[in-house]
Amino acid sequence: MIVPMKHVTVLCLESEKNDAIVKLSDAGVLHVNVSVTDSDSIQKSTHDEELAKRAISCIKLAASANDDSRFKLEFPPAISGATDLNDSNSVTISISVANAMADNYIAAAVEKQSLDQVIAKYLPFGDFNPESATELIAKGVKIRLFSAPAKTIVEGINSDAICNILQSDAEGVFGVLIGDGDLPQGAIEVPLPVETLARTIERVDACVGRMSQAVNKLVELQRHLAGIENELKSRAQSTESVVVLENMQNLGEGVVYLTGFIPARRNDLIVGIAKQNGWGVVIRNPEEGEMVPTLLEPPKLFRPITKLFGMLGILPAYNETDVSVPFFIFFSLFFAMLIGDAGYGLIILLLALFANKKLKKADKLTPYVKSVLTMMYVFAGSTVFYGVLSGTYFGIPQTALPEVLKFKSVSWLGKQDNIMQLCLTIGALHLVIARAWNAVVLFPSKKLLAEVGWCGVIVSMYCLVCGIIIQGFTTPSWNTYLLIVSALLILFFMLDKSELKENGVSLGMLPLNIISCMGDIISYIRLFAVGLASVKVAENFNLIASGLEMSLIIKIPAMILILLLGHGVNFIMGALSVLVHAVRLNTLEFSSAKGVSWSGVAYKPFRIDKKK
Repeated sequence: MIVPMKHVTVLCLESEKNDAIVKLSDAGVLHVNVSVTDSDSIQKSTHDEELAKRAISCIKLAASANDDSRFKLEFPPAISGATDLNDSNSVTISISVANAMADNYIAAAVEKQSLDQVIAKYLPFGDFNPESATELIAKGVKIRLFSAPAKTIVEGINSDAICNILQSDAEGVFGVLIGDGDLPQGAIEVPLPVETLARTIERVDACVGRMSQAVNKLVELQRHLAGIENELKSRAQSTESVVVLENMQNLGEGVVYLTGFIPARRNDLIVGIAKQNGWGVVIRNPEEGEMVPTLLEPPKLFRPITKLFGMLGILPAYNETDVSVPFFIFFSLFFAMLIGDAGYGLIILLLALFANKKLKKADKLTPYVKSVLTMMYVFAGSTVFYGVLSGTYFGIPQTALPEVLKFKSVSWLGKQDNIMQLCLTIGALHLVIARAWNAVVLFPSKKLLAEVGWCGVIVSMYCLVCGIIIQGFTTPSWNTYLLIVSALLILFFMLDKSELKENGVSLGMLPLNIISCMGDIISYIRLFAVGLASVKVAENFNLIASGLEMSLIIKIPAMILILLLGHGVNFIMGALSVLVHAVRLNTLEFSSAKGVSWSGVAYKPFRIDKKK
């Protein structure tokens, strides 16, 4: 469920506001309304936090560079005021040095890039002293460099000038024209350089030296990385504290107040703290239009899915519905069908068990990690189960499987029409659940009949799509009547009379929405298409490996290499398909039908860690 929230206003004396912040932090339940974000104090604190973040990023990037990449590093952009080296704190100095070295590297890299362009421009003309040419020009001798397309003929076309070709190749013709006369046809005049080519190359070498020095210094700072990471945590806490303080509004007469949200069940806690400290407190229900934070608390069995929501950065809005249960169930099913291989599922399960053992031994098995691993157990288990039912093990042909791995379901799931109809059936069921859920929530409003109508449209569209796609499926004779009745229910009960003036245009969109419903059902065919592609890729790599014609001593390692590479790539592509397709079907098709926009803001009570 989505935990009910209450809006809270806490009032205290201005002289007590710092103490109030600490006590509210200790309570750990107040999600602060942030309206002030650009005060000088907030900007300074945020600036210090960003410096620490950039220092960590730059040090890690430099440490991971090899000889080929160390002069192609892309450090984060410079931050104004990053090089204050006067602080006595060694960690602060390390942060400043790291930022200064990154700035030096960026400046040298920009200069080197500019100089490289100069060298590329003047290299065909060779090395010469432009000052000598400038002196001759001052005495009235006209000197011009030029470039022309390849194979340009220049001899004998300027009798009043000396034309000397310095280089001619497939890239073009490069030369110098001394004296009056026109440049060769198609030629472009190139301005004289400001310094010799040798001097430009020396400056490039100096830039490379500065870049190398910066990288070496950043690598040295790696020994301070743990301290800088701790400092970042401290600065993040400080920023949060400053933000809360700056958002305490002045009421006048020496009184300040802070607003925010708390779970409704924690009312007594805030009231108790206020009584103990002589504060004022006002608690009310959230008002329409307020940005109320969302706190999800699904049933314990399905709670791990909230970690996936966090990874994806999605959350239902406060006034929407917690869809964690169907999301977890159907995501597990989609995961299984998209991966589609019992062997791959077993690998995922073994990797999760191995990670659990290692992290437990290292005492790093946090509640968050436990939830993620639990989620992976479910996904892996569902994949193994589906793979066993379909008889798919690393793409091995059905005829080569032992009898113990063959089930009656294999022949049914092995038929293309059956698996396509299964996908469409899952899609229709998924969408019907969303609409039926809406109807239950709307009871006793007449609008629930519109949602019943949508359920009918989904069933009708399902029958129509199956009749078109599935060989042997006959669309029921009553399907047309079902569609008409369902459309009329939507038309007459979708809006109340009071809503017709403002939202009546949505009725005109009904035909398009019904067609869109058909598209949503068809979208679930991706489960079949992607799953089949994964199986075929595995089968083809098996054929390539087994079809090698070479001596046994060479064939075995070659087969192992091909199988590892092929199945590894297929495994990774399967994981990507889950992120794209399984997520989409839940967050777009299902959520659109359910009315979930995923625009929620996470409930985050502020806490200040007093440990330094």
